[in-house]
Amino acid sequence: MKRMFGILILLALGPAWAQEYRLSIGGEALPQAAITVNGQIYVPLEALTRAGVVATIGGSTLGLTLPGTSFAGGANERQSLEGCVGTDLFNGIWRVKVLSVEPIKRDPGTLIEAEGWGLTVEVRNGTTQTLQPVFTGISGTGEGIQLVLSDETILNAERLDVQTLTFASLPQGGGLTHQLKFYHPYDAETEGTPDRLLFQITPEEVAPGLQQAGVVYSTPHPSLRVSLTCGGAGG
Repeated sequence: MKRMFGILILLALGPAWAQEYRLSIGGEALPQAAITVNGQIYVPLEALTRAGVVATIGGSTLGLTLPGTSFAGGANERQSLEGCVGTDLFNGIWRVKVLSVEPIKRDPGTLIEAEGWGLTVEVRNGTTQTLQPVFTGISGTGEGIQLVLSDETILNAERLDVQTLTFASLPQGGGLTHQLKFYHPYDAETEGTPDRLLFQITPEEVAPGLQQAGVVYSTPHPSLRVSLTCGGAGG
């Protein structure tokens, strides 16, 4: 399947004079056609998905993934909706947007002082039901909500603080803006800067009662990956 996807992409290198191509996958003819625009050949998204490509849309970002493809970065391997700071990502239940990133300190001037990073996020309920994130496949203690630094250091969300978000009761269209906090271990030495936020969601763990009420994710991979090096990052 990867080879077929490569063939489709390589069509962009074809002659500029060609105006249209018939498409086939595994010898099966498709009703769609690829077209040439300004010398570039464009393949319909439906044809790519027929070839096995997983397509997800979040805000203004279209993500394309081949099943079984792994992403560099350890915990970054899970398939997710992707975007930048300021991108409104929607997975059928939650609208999530990272608003800003800034350095923070915990208990400054004390023996337990710790440096870290604060990510201000906006989370809105996109369903017709009143929801708590903890009942929609999001860990109550923030397990799987991680900040990956540029040197691949992984910081976990502060377990008590994150519960302000995960246990919040949000009505239809209701939202919450909260600063997620990620602190370095006391003995850690790193000069890494924020690179991406990983926000794990397990769709199989949506409460049965909510599923019966029609609360379901619109994508099989509702987790979120937000690049903190693009968009409107800043403190």
